[in-house]
Amino acid sequence: MSHHQHRHCTWSSAALVLLAAIVMPGCGHKPAQPAGATSDPAAANDQKIVDQMEKMRARALKAPAGGAVEASDFAYYVTQLYVQGVTKRRTISPTLIDEAVKCLDDARMAKPDDAADLLARKGEMLLAAEKNDVGVGALRLSMAERPNLRAFKPLIKHYAATKATAEAEALCKKTLPAMKSDENRYIVLDECLKSGDATSPDAGLKWAGAKEINFYKARKRDLEARQAAAKQAKEAKEDDAKK
Repeated sequence: MSHHQHRHCTWSSAALVLLAAIVMPGCGHKPAQPAGATSDPAAANDQKIVDQMEKMRARALKAPAGGAVEASDFAYYVTQLYVQGVTKRRTISPTLIDEAVKCLDDARMAKPDDAADLLARKGEMLLAAEKNDVGVGALRLSMAERPNLRAFKPLIKHYAATKATAEAEALCKKTLPAMKSDENRYIVLDECLKSGDATSPDAGLKWAGAKEINFYKARKRDLEARQAAAKQAKEAKEDDAKK
């Protein structure tokens, strides 16, 4: 990473103070526990996520230019700050999103083969941070690079939430033919069915055709039968344990 890039992704003073408090107990004494830290599991969990994010952040900033794995891990933990509500309970550096985006973009420029995955991670993070327009844009670019479930899932859920029916159907039509395994075909069909208001596969998956609808129904019956058998076996095992 160049001097300019390092300057762009510098640690905030607040983050340095936080990290110092975590890793420098000093003089053999245990560091003071924040008030309520031991009695508040939510606060302890929040701190754990922040600590892990800062660890991944440091790795990403120290990685050679184009560190795709490091950039992706950093972005994942920034996403978790939003997904798990940490940002609603404590102040988080406003530069984190920009830093993670820059690391992902740098990695994408260095490793074009990883573009689809990196754009999907970027889109997930931006949607979690409620930056919907740029998040959807990143997910669409990911799908344009290579249809993939990582981008498809958050994108179809966004279309469902915003009642973007035409966009959802277009995405489904584009994604399904690219899925090579039966498992992935089923996932796409299931997510597409959930994204609409239809209550039956025949109504909700008309765009896919009779062959895919029959495949979906058969697969769903098989999955439900296996789930029922597993539940029955579990209950039988619990009954035996009680005897």
